[in-house]
Amino acid sequence: MNARYVVRRLITSLVMLWLTSLVIFVVLRILPGDPVTTMLGDVHGVDAQVLQQTRHSFGLDRPLLAQYGSWLSGLFTGNFGRSYFSQEPVQTLLVPRIWPTVELTIAALVLALAFAVPAAIQAAVRPRGVIDRVVTTIASLGMSVPAFLTAIALIVVFSVKLKLLPSSGYVSLLRDPGRNLQLIAMPAATLAFSISAPILRFMRASLAEATASPYIRTAEGKGLRWSRVVRRHATPNALIPTLTVVGLTVGQLLGGVVIIEYIFSWPGIGTLIIDSVSKRDYAVLQVAILVAAVAFIVTTLVVDFLYGILDPRLKARTGATA
Repeated sequence: MNARYVVRRLITSLVMLWLTSLVIFVVLRILPGDPVTTMLGDVHGVDAQVLQQTRHSFGLDRPLLAQYGSWLSGLFTGNFGRSYFSQEPVQTLLVPRIWPTVELTIAALVLALAFAVPAAIQAAVRPRGVIDRVVTTIASLGMSVPAFLTAIALIVVFSVKLKLLPSSGYVSLLRDPGRNLQLIAMPAATLAFSISAPILRFMRASLAEATASPYIRTAEGKGLRWSRVVRRHATPNALIPTLTVVGLTVGQLLGGVVIIEYIFSWPGIGTLIIDSVSKRDYAVLQVAILVAAVAFIVTTLVVDFLYGILDPRLKARTGATA
């Protein structure tokens, strides 16, 4: 891959990251309420001087540009600030939340790929057959049914009715692998059902496009069985564009699946974001959202590089235009 293309993509990602930090900071200040009003409750009965002193102690009475500059410079020096409520450093609250989100992301992605890839291949082997229709139906359901409804249905069936799995909680994989698998089963299955739908649909469309190509007709004309043609010749080419969808999905999951983590009391970044929103804890909230944005941007950047390496056509195009 051309070095100029890599540098250009890196610069673009850094600009996007800076713009994201600016949007996060401004939007949080535009929303009604602030940490002081949340902390003091009904501010109508609070003395104005007390409100002013409290805001001054938090630095909230400074101009927005000065607040943004202090926050941005702190990010570069590793000082992410302190929570307005617990007074703990933001990194102390955030770092323990990263691994649970990564763990849930990996589990959900493995389940989604284990289902979506073989299902799309089987549907392509027998187009317009029973399997193809079932796959299309499952993909449509996965894209139309909200994830929180799937989560509630799983809790009702497997926790309330059958009493097979715990409905919430978290135990480290290193501490108790068996209990960890029980607790991660339903949130991972919920996410896998949602993210497998676009992967399945996109790969099925890519396989349909690949099987209509001239080289597929040539391979079939040589006497190869259709199932072997699909698996050996069409699938590798269909996997390359599917990588884009997988990369976007991973970026979203690493950012923290807010509702699912909250429903299953999974102590990831998503749960931290919800807690911070309810308290208007700017210091924690803006860093947590920025981490989610970084995960998404970095993942898409890696996918772009992989796509350029795996696809010779894109490699030639970037080399020609750089």
